[in-house]
Amino acid sequence: MAERGFWKSLKSSPGLGAGFPPVAREPIQPHGTEDDPSRRRFLALAGASAALAAGVACSNNRGGIVPYTKKPEEVVPGVADYYASTFQEGASAFPVLVKAREGRPIHVAGNDEDPWCRGKTSFRATADILGLYDPDRLRGPLLEGRSVSWEKALSRIGEGLRKAKDENRAVLLVAPAAISPTRRTVLELFRKSLPTLEVIQWEPAVDHQRRTAEEALFGKAAVVRHRFGLAKAILSLQADFLGADAEAPAVIQAFASGRQPERPGAPMSRLYVFEGAMTVTGSKADHRSPVRPSALSAFAFALAKELHARHGIALPAGTEASLLDPFDLAAWGAANGVDHGSFSCLAGDFARAGRESLVTAGPSLPPEAHAAVSLLNAMLGAEGYTVEADAALATQELASPQQMEKVKSDLAAGRYAAAIIWEANPLHASPDPEGWAEALSKVPMTVRLGLLADEMARACGLVLPVNHWLESWNDFQIFSDVISLQQPPVAPLYDTLQAEEVFLRTAATLGSTAGTDYHSFLRERWKREVYPAGSLVPFAEFWNSCLHDGLLQRDADAAPARVLNGAALAPFAKAAAKSQATGMELFLFADAKTYDGRYGNNGWLQELPDPVTKNTWGNPLSLSISDTRRLGLKDGDVVKAEVAGRSVVVPILVQPGQAAGVAVLALGYGRAAGSVAAKVGVNGWPLAGTEGLLRQGLSLAATGESARLARTQEHHHLHGRDIARLWTLAEYASKAAKPRQQEPVTLYPEQKFPGHKWGMAIDLSACVGCGGCVIACQSENNIPVVGPERVRKGREMHWIRIDRYYEGPEEAPRTVHQPMLCQQCDNAPCENVCPVNATNHSPDGLNQMAYQRCVGTRYCANNCPYKVRRFNFFDFTSDLTEPLDLAFNPEVTVRPRGVMEKCTFCVQRIRNAEQVAKDEGRRLRDGEIVPACAAACPAEAIVFGDLKEPNSRVSILSASNRCFKVLEELGIRPAVTYLADLRNPSGGEV
Repeated sequence: MAERGFWKSLKSSPGLGAGFPPVAREPIQPHGTEDDPSRRRFLALAGASAALAAGVACSNNRGGIVPYTKKPEEVVPGVADYYASTFQEGASAFPVLVKAREGRPIHVAGNDEDPWCRGKTSFRATADILGLYDPDRLRGPLLEGRSVSWEKALSRIGEGLRKAKDENRAVLLVAPAAISPTRRTVLELFRKSLPTLEVIQWEPAVDHQRRTAEEALFGKAAVVRHRFGLAKAILSLQADFLGADAEAPAVIQAFASGRQPERPGAPMSRLYVFEGAMTVTGSKADHRSPVRPSALSAFAFALAKELHARHGIALPAGTEASLLDPFDLAAWGAANGVDHGSFSCLAGDFARAGRESLVTAGPSLPPEAHAAVSLLNAMLGAEGYTVEADAALATQELASPQQMEKVKSDLAAGRYAAAIIWEANPLHASPDPEGWAEALSKVPMTVRLGLLADEMARACGLVLPVNHWLESWNDFQIFSDVISLQQPPVAPLYDTLQAEEVFLRTAATLGSTAGTDYHSFLRERWKREVYPAGSLVPFAEFWNSCLHDGLLQRDADAAPARVLNGAALAPFAKAAAKSQATGMELFLFADAKTYDGRYGNNGWLQELPDPVTKNTWGNPLSLSISDTRRLGLKDGDVVKAEVAGRSVVVPILVQPGQAAGVAVLALGYGRAAGSVAAKVGVNGWPLAGTEGLLRQGLSLAATGESARLARTQEHHHLHGRDIARLWTLAEYASKAAKPRQQEPVTLYPEQKFPGHKWGMAIDLSACVGCGGCVIACQSENNIPVVGPERVRKGREMHWIRIDRYYEGPEEAPRTVHQPMLCQQCDNAPCENVCPVNATNHSPDGLNQMAYQRCVGTRYCANNCPYKVRRFNFFDFTSDLTEPLDLAFNPEVTVRPRGVMEKCTFCVQRIRNAEQVAKDEGRRLRDGEIVPACAAACPAEAIVFGDLKEPNSRVSILSASNRCFKVLEELGIRPAVTYLADLRNPSGGEV
């Protein structure tokens, strides 16, 4: 039996979901996700997949991908090429390494040269390989819905802008964050050629509220790095820095480094989380308190008062102590239903940790919460240590929601002669899409630069398709010590241009002499401004070296601690003291998968289970257990959610651990941009206000309808078995002192491995359940997307899944995430039941699959105790729309309908590394083989290697005093070892 009472959902919770009526058997599907999909829907889902049929690089009409008439010197058929590039997302940029085969990009991973992310990247960067091959991409310019040449399209823009220039009328350009120095130079050049141009940078999902607070307290907002690896005590106020945060790849890595003690008594950081929505960060907390987000500003100020009054920590200069008089920690706890014991040790922990503390607030919280967080970090000395503000590089001047409202009003008033909308999409990601559509209709010339025929493209008269980032040149600078380069591993597939080149060409028609080729413009700017003066290295060598590495690291002065203006705290403290919830509150956040909606047409991301809810294909409204019982609702019930006169009709999801009085809705769904995104979820942006993403006065009304949610958490059960382990440090000390149990006796003969014996170790204490390994595996191994209809039936195809287990009370459970994949058992139960020997054992310990031999009996799946084998019920590899057949990995067999498939430890990578070592006449080195899941894991929780090598990292971890094997009592001897998840509750030193 399991050591603890773990449960996966309310159906299996200790309370057995008491108070919830049974789920309807035959609910309707109001969102277009019927159980029997049409042929069009089936083909759209097949198009979302990269499990693709063979025969790729020789068909016609593929843009820059054509058969070789003369093989490029650097290309060897069958050998992958790698290109260093950069993936931009909002105000963030990630150096990446792009794997290409015969000119086709097929996989995106992190760049090891990056000093911040250190070889990791956002899983959205990996998934966006599908964005390159999206069959819904625009394939040429459109004028009033009809195809035109680029010559005619640019001529039309030139005519309109010259007319505006002659009439001295304003022209609007709404652009994404210009974190590229060369892009900023182009926009400045464009502005000089068109003096009436107004450039608005807009990113709807960035932390506008933090910027507002920092501008008041420090004089300006800064580019900030949070050094979680240096922090002993961490406080999160609805800040999902391990999940939805844009900088999560670097943050997860740093956070995990302080959560893996090698022995009892070794130091481990402590994480306190106060939040209303159940987040990935909350799931890893040592102490988590479900609290209304609207109450967190007052809590932060009350904590500051406690640190000052009881622990003698000084307030920043200029701060009046009387500002904190309205706040009291104990009174706040009583008013918000939080047991004082939940935070009785908190102030002491942070006082002892001092500058090794770190306090963060989520982007959806109001400015007063961020002001209080800045106050706490300044008091503790964290400012300048764990909170590092880059003083040499100004943050981007991004428009606030209020400024965007002013832009909309000016458009409606006819102030602009032309509007150019580049990537931004206020017809989806804004509080008033209808108002934006009406305002744009008043503009004489509207131009859209984008990838898809989305909501904005349909509202503009001239639509210009731009290059995907994998077809583009650029540079990016987030921090002053690193400049990264973006280079295209493939030529444009369609008749598209890079957006910067469009501006250069347009500027040329207005009199600019700067040239029209952006690659040359970029190179010349680097030669002029980046290339070190007096360098003995020729510029060509310097440029090629930077392209090879993907970035340039430069010396930068240490950032001094910012000085907080205490006098500026007064309005924020007053706002926090007055804040109170009115009825239910709505918490909106940018989804970790679709972000602000730009990835809505990506099937890999749509089908990735949410780390906490395990929901796919949509964004149900999450409610607490107490609220759903009070309202008489259950999972899947459809409600009308209304706030400030705007409403959406959405199914609900009952979420354990969520605070009462709080409804949670992810943004980025409800798109009208492509066949995959169509009718998936609801658009929550209209429920947002110009004041932020936390809204008061939410009303819910049941519609009497219900919908089946496409969730994965009910597909696999524990049945009381010892599968996951979650220990406190005290429990770790007691269990580590006990001798390890011997492997159970088995009647199977001892397996002999003449060479290597491959195995894996997975540290649950480091794993945050983000899903990066799932996306990387899907990209590497050609795993198909099956769609919501099949997910509901338990037919998802992922070779690795992240099981999420709860432990404790339904209202405030603890959580553990456990990656589960084929365990490569020595005595594999699947092998002895296969009637055609399709699954068998290799000499190096792998459970192999011979797909051409499999006849689909599914005996192996029935006999697998881990339920990690997948059956391909439908042929998702046929009838694909080009160019999706360019995305698959030729090193992995494409599986047809009717065969079993599963994890292979990325055997193709094993064989490639073995061949390289053989050619070089040497032994394989430990760590040389890295499966896709391990390479993508930002926490480095997955380690692969040779179990027969006693000094290998996997062997050392597999002998840890935290290790266990799942279902080891069956005697099947799995090759995957898990390390128990550890928590560090208060009561000891931090």
